[in-house]
Amino acid sequence: MTLSLRGVAWTAFAVAVVLLVGSSILLLQATNRQRTGETLVARTHEVETVMEDLGSEAFQASNSRRAYVITGNEALLNDYHSAAENIPKDLERLRRLTSDNPTRRLQLESLERDIRKQLELIASSIEAGQRGTSSAEKEIKITLQGAELGDRIHASLLRMRDDEDHLLAERQLASRNNYQRTLKLIAASFVIALMLLLAEMFLLSYEFTQHRRTEYAARQSKEIVNAFFSSSTVGFGILDSQFRYTRINDVLPRMAGLTPGDLLNKSVTEVFGEHAMRFDAVLREVLRTGTPVLDREASGELPGKPGEVRHWLVNYFPIPDESGALTQVGIIAVDVTARHNAEDALRKLSGRLLVIQDQERRRIARELHDSLGQYLAGLKIAIEMLSTSRDAADHDNLLAECRDILDKSIAETRTLSHLLHPPLLDEAGFSSAASWFVNGFSQRSGIQVSLEIPADLPRLSEAIEIALFRVLQESLTNVHRHSRAATAEIRVEADAEQISIEIRDHGRGIPAPVLLQVDGQTSKWGVGLAGMRERIHEIGGTFEVLSDGSGTCVRAVVPLGTHDQVSSLGAGVENVS
Repeated sequence: MTLSLRGVAWTAFAVAVVLLVGSSILLLQATNRQRTGETLVARTHEVETVMEDLGSEAFQASNSRRAYVITGNEALLNDYHSAAENIPKDLERLRRLTSDNPTRRLQLESLERDIRKQLELIASSIEAGQRGTSSAEKEIKITLQGAELGDRIHASLLRMRDDEDHLLAERQLASRNNYQRTLKLIAASFVIALMLLLAEMFLLSYEFTQHRRTEYAARQSKEIVNAFFSSSTVGFGILDSQFRYTRINDVLPRMAGLTPGDLLNKSVTEVFGEHAMRFDAVLREVLRTGTPVLDREASGELPGKPGEVRHWLVNYFPIPDESGALTQVGIIAVDVTARHNAEDALRKLSGRLLVIQDQERRRIARELHDSLGQYLAGLKIAIEMLSTSRDAADHDNLLAECRDILDKSIAETRTLSHLLHPPLLDEAGFSSAASWFVNGFSQRSGIQVSLEIPADLPRLSEAIEIALFRVLQESLTNVHRHSRAATAEIRVEADAEQISIEIRDHGRGIPAPVLLQVDGQTSKWGVGLAGMRERIHEIGGTFEVLSDGSGTCVRAVVPLGTHDQVSSLGAGVENVS
């Protein structure tokens, strides 16, 4: 029964609203039609005025020509010149006013042709008179032709004026009919709407009996909000018009390193001191405009913890009271310190990596210039000497020298290519590439390096092999540049689930500040370590660096997918020293 009455009430209300809206729309349409009719009437009057001007100007041009022919006084041609200047403007005006009428456009084109011919006849007559080549017979002929054209122009203007009068009458009649029909519909709609609204008033009396039930639902909703407010992991707070904290959850003060008692019933200025000015400005703006401020970043030092800066993402939104006045501001705060620090570290790491990339490019350019460039320069000199040599013995010696320089160039190119990306890594896998690199590193640096790697280690995925090789390469480079160690050990272990690599040296170790900033924010070593860490993390592995006064240990562990399973492990160990 209740649902049925509520349904009837809402249906009656909806129908009444629809009828009222429909009546308003009909009234608006009737007003628009009336306005359109008035516009069309004004346009018709304007068209008729322009037509009268055209007829008058054509007649004026013709009379001016006759007066000039009779008297020979060129001062009488002023009316002709004025008409010749105004006629194109009037024609263009007519064309614009009747652009929506195809029939009128065709009539206007015919009228324009006749007027142009008449003006051409008048111009030719005046020109002949000015040159003195005119004759009575010729002027009579021009006068007859002009009269014929004038009659046609006059007839065309009359037809167009009659058509405009007829069109105007039709439009006025249609406008009156539409307006009367609209008024009848509006009256009927208003009557029906009033009846429905009366029915709605009677039904509302029944709705008041449901007030207690509504209050209960409201209390239940309030309890739900309270539960959410108190148990959320996001900081919530409500401030009054003086920006005092009137309600908070436990998360909000904890995010600022405070207790609930430090915030409740205290203003923003009392809690945050001089740092509260920017918050105060935002809060005033929210109360003044009633517009929420979303995703506003804020930061500051924690009270009593100098140097510990926290970052928050805060939403401010106005809370109206029962009268609709904005008297409170709600805030929702999320601690984004970890994200902010990560983004800052990433920016610094990216900048440092770009610097290192430029340094590497300069190093490669220097290597090419000092080694391969010198070989090629020597080869050019030998070829020039060969081209001028006439001695067979010298010829053979120069050829041998050219072959020797080419062999050295090829060897140098192969060495540079292998250092940038060893072909063995793609052709034979990580095991062969690691053995080749360790052998070459020991020969170049003089550091004795032992490599323990499963002899039957199978091929791994390309991403894992490149990551492991770069960890090996960067770690040995750091050993050579920074550790001052005479020996180093490398151990690779694998099972069915993961593969690990460990590089250990016995040098001076990494300073503690650099080791703490392994994200690469201030140290060249830190950038290398961060780069290795990011490579390993990209493929789901773990990376750690341990160091003390007796040396450094770099260890990376990478999980193996189903396509990277190691079939047989531990069958043998290869040692390279």
